[in-house]
Amino acid sequence: MRKLIIFPFFILFLAQGCARFGNNEEATPPEFEYLIQELDLDLDFDQEQRTSARASLERGKDFHPDPAALWKLAAYLHENLTLEQKQKLLAPPGDIDPTILSEENDYHFKRLERFQRMDTYLRSILNDDQLEAYDTLIEHKRIAIELLIDLMNNGDIERITFRFELMGIMEWFRTEMGILLTDEQKSFLLDNRDREDRRWRSGRRGWGRFSSDPEEIKKAMYNALGMTDDQITTLENIHEDFRTDLKTLRDEYIDGTNNHTADEYRSAVVSIISGNHNRRESVFTQDQKEIIEIHRALTRRYMKHTQWGKHG
Repeated sequence: MRKLIIFPFFILFLAQGCARFGNNEEATPPEFEYLIQELDLDLDFDQEQRTSARASLERGKDFHPDPAALWKLAAYLHENLTLEQKQKLLAPPGDIDPTILSEENDYHFKRLERFQRMDTYLRSILNDDQLEAYDTLIEHKRIAIELLIDLMNNGDIERITFRFELMGIMEWFRTEMGILLTDEQKSFLLDNRDREDRRWRSGRRGWGRFSSDPEEIKKAMYNALGMTDDQITTLENIHEDFRTDLKTLRDEYIDGTNNHTADEYRSAVVSIISGNHNRRESVFTQDQKEIIEIHRALTRRYMKHTQWGKHG
């Protein structure tokens, strides 16, 4: 009789196990739990907040490791945090130290190591004249970023201005590299980058099915913000105008039509970025703006824990 009782439960166990294996469900990424623990420590969640925040984050697993995974959590925190908790979450970060940031990223996530590998490969395909120009660009970028960080740490510029100016520096650097490299070198560099990305992904689990899908990533934001069709259409038109304006400026800088110096080009880029930001801001409601700010604050924390590039 005992065997007759145990046997059906054994069959049920096997059936459930096979169903789980058949679904091939990925385990919850560990950095999700690290983020929840950090938020719990800083914001002193109650039991309901802790449980619901964890569940909201897990619903973004399809986008891991892209920060789009955080949109559902951002929407939940907007609705359920107290004013004091929101103020803590949205408080600006402390002083920015580029050396510490680089060392931390290298130790935990190998981002600096990846840059060094790409830098080594790039130097291997440049001729002597290009190498000299490349070193000048790298130094110019380093100095510009350090000066910008000093302004931020000294309170001479606001956080949003810092973000725009940093984007301007990086756009200038990308454009200069586009001028420096031949078409063949660009092709070599892109192929090498793709090989590196495939190597990083090889043997790793946890990449969500929408992690590299730009359309799904946009939908995640639209859904979290509860945007109307009119808002979405307006926002996409603004984005298209931004891309067109930036491309026109870039093309004119490359062919010398606008006669911009490097600093003038960066300033023009920042102006386009700032104008785009202001137009986007006019589309969103106050609640939507707060969700966006919460998402940005979550992203800063999340990137400390994400496993992109770990183990080199």
